[in-house]
Amino acid sequence: MSISGSCTEDEGADHICTLYSASAAPGTDASLAFEEIPLVDLLVLQDLESQLAQPAVARKFALDYIEIWDQRYLNLTNAISGQDRTNALDAAISLKIGSAMVGGLRLARLAEDVEAIIRSGCWDKGKSMLALIADLGHETVAQLRQSYLPAGHSAE
Repeated sequence: MSISGSCTEDEGADHICTLYSASAAPGTDASLAFEEIPLVDLLVLQDLESQLAQPAVARKFALDYIEIWDQRYLNLTNAISGQDRTNALDAAISLKIGSAMVGGLRLARLAEDVEAIIRSGCWDKGKSMLALIADLGHETVAQLRQSYLPAGHSAE
């Protein structure tokens, strides 16, 4: 991997950078597949409630996810901007796992893609995806608030 942020062929990064070098145009198979992934799948949270046998704990987890969204995004942004591979991977994996656990499947998928981009060393592509991550993160948080933590409904 090149420190300059360009991709190298030795690690298969050239292939990954090519995959992500052009955003999928609306109406293409790639964008349709991504758009078909639920923004928030409440069945994931219902399953978590069942597994824990305590709905309040699942609600608290969702509330915590919402409350740390801005910090999680800032960590990812700073790590990608600074080309800090270790912290960028940590932030992307945290975003992927946390999002999947609250049912934010579309954001989890995007975080998985960002993880692959970071691993490939395509820093410019990672930076270009930050606005999409921010938008999708805010949509996910808003959907969780609206559909899972309605106004006046606390995690307790």
